[in-house]
Amino acid sequence: MLALRILGLGARLLLALSLVCFLLGGYLLYRGLAFDRTTLTTTGTVVSYREVHDGDATRWRPRVKFTTPAGDIITFEGQLATTTQRFAVGAGVPVIFAPGKPSEARLATFADNWFGPVASGVVGILAFGAGIFIRRAAKRSLASA
Repeated sequence: MLALRILGLGARLLLALSLVCFLLGGYLLYRGLAFDRTTLTTTGTVVSYREVHDGDATRWRPRVKFTTPAGDIITFEGQLATTTQRFAVGAGVPVIFAPGKPSEARLATFADNWFGPVASGVVGILAFGAGIFIRRAAKRSLASA
């Protein structure tokens, strides 16, 4: 009987996790779409990388330089730190930026802009499915006991 209650609690926790993931994914998707509506696109150049130490691991964030239509030279860091240097220094990379805030530019790649919403959605779907499965299994066991 106690095991079934623990399973029921686990199912509720998974369902709560799925709700949090769906809300986070929706928020990230909204922010990404709102940013995309007002942006300009250009090509930037990777000028260097910044090391980010995460415990024992070292991650790399690219520093990218681009020129706005007004002629301003902007340098920014990519928002995604990875275990490898994704682009060669000197390589051209796609950049998106809001005309009024070019310093808040982003790399225009899937990983930098859409990985967060997609990952949140996938984790939410998996947690929801597992929560429903465990809840039904616990109810069936309780009914047959």
